[in-house]
Amino acid sequence: MYFQIVSVLFILLGTGTSGILQAQTFDEARNFAFNGEREKARSICRQILSEGFNSDVALLMGRTYAWDGMYDSARVVLQEVLIQRPGNMEAYDALSDVEFWADDNAKAIEYCNAALKQEPESSKFALKKARILYSDEQYEEAVEELETYLHKNPGEPDFLLKLKEYRLDLMKNRIRLVYTFDNFNSEFNRDPWHFLALSYGRKTKLGSVIARLNYANRFDSNGLQFEIDAYPKIGENNYAYVNYGYSSDALFPGNRFGFELYHNFPNAWEGSIGMRYLDFSSSGVDIYTATLGKYVGNYWVSLRSYVTPDSDGTSVSGALSVRRYFADSENYLGLKLSYGVSPDDNRKPIDTEQNLTLKTRAVRAEYNRLIKKLWIVSAGFNIGSEQLEPGNYSGYYSFDIGFSRLF
Repeated sequence: MYFQIVSVLFILLGTGTSGILQAQTFDEARNFAFNGEREKARSICRQILSEGFNSDVALLMGRTYAWDGMYDSARVVLQEVLIQRPGNMEAYDALSDVEFWADDNAKAIEYCNAALKQEPESSKFALKKARILYSDEQYEEAVEELETYLHKNPGEPDFLLKLKEYRLDLMKNRIRLVYTFDNFNSEFNRDPWHFLALSYGRKTKLGSVIARLNYANRFDSNGLQFEIDAYPKIGENNYAYVNYGYSSDALFPGNRFGFELYHNFPNAWEGSIGMRYLDFSSSGVDIYTATLGKYVGNYWVSLRSYVTPDSDGTSVSGALSVRRYFADSENYLGLKLSYGVSPDDNRKPIDTEQNLTLKTRAVRAEYNRLIKKLWIVSAGFNIGSEQLEPGNYSGYYSFDIGFSRLF
């Protein structure tokens, strides 16, 4: 009896020690793999697998083959995981990566579909499938995948972000007309202002391009300005904003330039940094701008600042914006709190350098809705005040309405 108890203890101790050593060895393999010493990692994985199958070890080994571009070897190892552990989601994830990197998008989508059959509500594989479809230029299918998921799970920030991007590829053309009316209190001694903007945008392989004609009626004068915007893509998570505007009328700067670089960070964060240059008849003005935004559930929250250096002192203006999205990225309600003047606000044309330093405060409510996937209707209402002299503000209000046609 005593001999049997001792024998069992030795077996248990030996098994426990082996498990600890194996765990330590697997940790070493992971460290080697993530530090770029992948052949050392695979050597340890082979040693562990020679003692018995372990799906975590096999997955790590298969991924190291994929990272090194050894796709056939990766397939052999990862498919063995599915044989030994049918329905393993990590194996589907790794194999879809392998096929995508090997330029076999159809096979990558098959693995995504297999994973979604196991877990139909998986956001990870629904988004991955949409990205693969998009990279394969199957824009309709990619948009449909995102819309189907958002219909069941409204407000998912990563899906909203991608839908906004992908829909532009589906509808390559957009014509937009916006009218704005500004009315001022009697202290201003101003007639109402009118502003009209007609634009045409097209999605290209390099990014969106928008041509716009602006018309302003202010101070019993009329003015026209031509602008062109471009949003070139720079990799998976980066894009830029490039702008040029020209006018020969006094209601607008003679020339305006804009450049901004945007980056999508993890966890639904986005940031940008850029500048604007306005060329007036007497001088030019440099304006520096930056934004920081984040999706929080169904909401998009962003903060933008403008800094204008000047010999008389630096002028700072900014805006805090909040949007509540509904079914998709084109259906939302928004609220914006702003201070100072924005050089990007087409509804408020800047005609002199002094306008940039005006002390203004405003609140804006906006609504945007997509109708039958072809029309977009937008409306906004602003109420604010402007300093006429130190300590004396007077109020104004404005509204705007816009119509867009996608095709």
